Order: sequence, then C-alpha cells, then structure tokens
Amino acid sequence: MIYQNNNIKNKKITILGAGISGFGATKLANYKKAKVFLSNNKKFNNPFNNKIEKEFSHSEKCKDSDLVILSPGIDPQKNKIIKILSNLNIPIISEIEFASWFTNSPIIAITGSNGKSTVVKMLHEILQKKYTNVLLGGNIGISFSSNVVDELKNELVNSIHLLEVSSFQLENIKTFKPFISCILNVTKDHLDRHGDFNNYLNQKLKITKNHDSNSFVVYNEDDNNLKSVFKEKINSIPFSIQKKNRFFTNKKTIFHSKTNKKIIDQNKTNLLGEHNLSNILACLNISEILNINKKQLVSSLINFKPLKHRMEVVYKKNSFLIINDSKSTNLDSTNSAVKSFKNEIILLIGGYSKDKLDIDEIINITKYKNISKIICFGQIGKQIYEILNKKTKSILIQNFDEAILKSIEFSLNKKTIVFSPGFKSFDEFKNFEQRGEHFKKIIKNYFT
Repeated sequence: MIYQNNNIKNKKITILGAGISGFGATKLANYKKAKVFLSNNKKFNNPFNNKIEKEFSHSEKCKDSDLVILSPGIDPQKNKIIKILSNLNIPIISEIEFASWFTNSPIIAITGSNGKSTVVKMLHEILQKKYTNVLLGGNIGISFSSNVVDELKNELVNSIHLLEVSSFQLENIKTFKPFISCILNVTKDHLDRHGDFNNYLNQKLKITKNHDSNSFVVYNEDDNNLKSVFKEKINSIPFSIQKKNRFFTNKKTIFHSKTNKKIIDQNKTNLLGEHNLSNILACLNISEILNINKKQLVSSLINFKPLKHRMEVVYKKNSFLIINDSKSTNLDSTNSAVKSFKNEIILLIGGYSKDKLDIDEIINITKYKNISKIICFGQIGKQIYEILNKKTKSILIQNFDEAILKSIEFSLNKKTIVFSPGFKSFDEFKNFEQRGEHFKKIIKNYFT
C-alpha cells in the first residue's frame, strides 16, 4: 500500500470525480509525477490539457490502478466501479487523505452538522495574526490538495492548513491525522447517503481515527453523543455554554476559568444566537492550544462579519429585521436560528427532501413561543404544513417568491422575518447560495 510515500512518481493513480476535490487531487498527483487517470461520469472542461488521461464515464479502465482517489460527491454504496475496485483490493482513499501525505505543516480540521463554515472563517481571521500562510480549504471552495500544491511549489514556511471537513470527505481516510480536530455538533443529516444516524455519527468521529498524545480534540460537551465518546480521551478539550471548562459563559459573556477574567462579550460581535456563542467557544479553545495572542484574538472576533446566507441581516429598519439563513439545510439549524430571537418572528421553512420527515422534529419547532406564524414552502412544504397545522399558526404557500412576499405582509414591518428553511434547496435552486441570493433579490426589490 502506498501510504505517506512522497515518491509516487510513475504510480498509476485513478481519480474518480472531476469536481473541486478531483481537480485538486489531479493537480497534486500530476505535480508529484504520477500517471494520472481522471474518470468522471460526464463531460468536463479539462484544465490539464494533454498532461493527463481522462474519460467521461467510469469504465473498467479504472481497474489498471495502483491507487484510487475518490471524490466526496460520489456515493461509494451506489457506484458500480467502486464495488469492482474494492473486490480487486485496489486501495481507495479520500482526497483529504491523499493531500495529507505531502505536507508537514500542522492541520486544523473542523467538522460538525452545523457551524463548520462560520468557525473555519473565524479561525482564518484569527490565525493570520500568528501564521504567515493560513491555507483554508476542504469543503469550503478550494481543495486541500490544491493548497498543498501551492505550499510545495512556493516552498511556503510558517504555514498551517485549516480545513472544513464533511462526513463524505472522512469516509475513506486511513492515516489522516490533524494536529487539532474539532467536532462542533452532530445532528441528523445526510441520512440518504449514510443510512441512519449512527452511521453518520461514526463518519464524523473518523476525524479522530488517528488521534494520539501528540494531537488534540476540541469537542462540544453540550452534545451528548460527543460527550460520551470523548470524556475520557487523551488531550480532549470540551467546550460548553452550560458548564465550566477552560472557558465559561455568563449570559452572553465568556470568561477564562483560571483567571475569571472576561474574554469577550458576544453583544460586541456581529454574531447572533446561542449557537454562535458555542462557535466562539470552539475558536477560543483552539486558539489557546496554538497560543494565539489574546488581544489579537478578541479583535479578530469583534471584527468578524457573518457568512453570507448564515444568519445574515439583509434588511434592518429600527427593530425590524429580515434574516437570510439559507444555509440552514436541517431542522437543528432552524432551531438555532429561532432561538436567536426573543421578539416575535415570522418563520419561513421548506425546500426539498427525499427522506421521510421526522414528525417529532417538525413539531419541536412549535415549542418556541416567539413564533407568530410559520410559512411552509417548496416541494416539502405541504407535508410540513400538514404536521404543523394542528399545532401552531401555519400557512402553506408552495411558490417560493409568493411565500417571501407573504412573510413581509404578515410582519407589518415589525415582526422579524427569519428565512431558515431547514431543508435542502434542490426543488428550485442549484444550492443554498443560489436560494439565498434569490431571497435577497426579492427583499431588495420590495424595499427599493
């Protein structure tokens, strides 16, 4: 098996999938002078010209390989060629595994069902105060492999890799070992791929597969699934908004336990909600391991701007707010959004799902007494409405644009509008970003 061997020159490496991860792995394998075969199930623009061999279907040519790198978008349970390769005992690894073989820089890897992007972006701001090169990658727009190529080509020093990592990327790791692994939370998600919650949880936990006394795990102690796993683990550092660990919270202010000194008041940041208080705690614990200067750390947190489509304020007039939380693609995220407000809100939920709805999860939303009305929209809207209708004031408007406009009408320019769908966007949109941009366009057109 070719593990962590820098000399992959002339090794036959097949890369399955020509997306961001696949192109990154191709770039790295090509840079290390491997014989690269890029296999995708449909045509793609080839940025490598004739430097690599390619195909537009997963054929049996993939069998002529010393190693296969699998892109995270390909479900190994449903792809025929992967079953063939497995039966031939050809090693199959993930792109993050492959990239990790070629860097000696520390790796900080963040996973979780919700909050990953916010935390890695916050850490990106923080770490730039200490490291010359903070290489942000993974599940956030640029692959780990591409960053490693840049690191090697440019002989970067004082570098650190900061990765957002999904359950799909963790499926086929072998020796991947971050210096700091962080798990923010694990709630039901991606069950169409993983089958059930336990399988999904176990994929997330793989981030610590190779953890030892030379590495650290930062985890959310408020998540009972994580607490039971990591309580006794070496170098495992819990954070909590309910309990006193290295840091503790009093209302929205965070203090250091050893000194009882105030670190930061959440009200002085641009981050709304209890879930973001938890995200800040994760960043503080990681920063302490890395000995980040406290003043610079606090300055970075205060100046940090929320991500697009994640609790993004898109309209504000006096106390009237309209919130774009299109990145909310599961109901735990919607719950976090609703909890962020004490005043009356109009909640917009819906979108697309091919999973069977969890009735208890849907009904759980009704426990928040500040919800004035719930508007259900999209492909899944009718099913949600039928569950909620007997429990709370809800209305079904399946058309996306009409639902948004009706929320403005109900708000009376007073009640906060929270667009936190809780479901994926694939009924009408390519992704949550496109959905969020369309939401913002409707709001902008209405108020201008």
